[in-house]
Amino acid sequence: MIGSITIKRRTILVAITTIALMIILLLGSFATLTREESEEVIQQVNELLRDIDVWKIFFNNFQIALLMFIPAVGTFIGGYIIYSTGIVFAAYSLQSSIPSIYLVGFAILSPYGILEFLGYGLATSEGLLIIYAAFKKRLRSEVKALPLIILAVAGLLLTAAALEMLMVELYV
Repeated sequence: MIGSITIKRRTILVAITTIALMIILLLGSFATLTREESEEVIQQVNELLRDIDVWKIFFNNFQIALLMFIPAVGTFIGGYIIYSTGIVFAAYSLQSSIPSIYLVGFAILSPYGILEFLGYGLATSEGLLIIYAAFKKRLRSEVKALPLIILAVAGLLLTAAALEMLMVELYV
């Protein structure tokens, strides 16, 4: 048992939250944008990607994950951020004429995408488990597990950032 629930139940919850986040990304990618809106989104992303490196990717993703740990509120903040990322895929889809489902599928099923979403799913599920533990009066055991969970998320996201940067350097 890690924290307030068994490893099996924790694993199931992580899987459910990870899949839910993937679905939210896909829904965001179906957003309807005008050509001008998509150009603006892509321009903003290109500005962010200037001088990108592993650490910038990691710290950006880790900040998002830390927000997802916030009980209740973090789930919605994380969902909004993931949905907004889906809108970026909608913009690229419009500009490239590649269906957004392909772009999202590639991102999710890439080695870095799988690790990134597992990290986000773990963070989101922990935010939910903190609420559960508080109601069950097991908050102390969940708080003891929290540093381990944060470290696991950091490890997943750092590995994902390294793989993502490698793919960018190889293919762009």
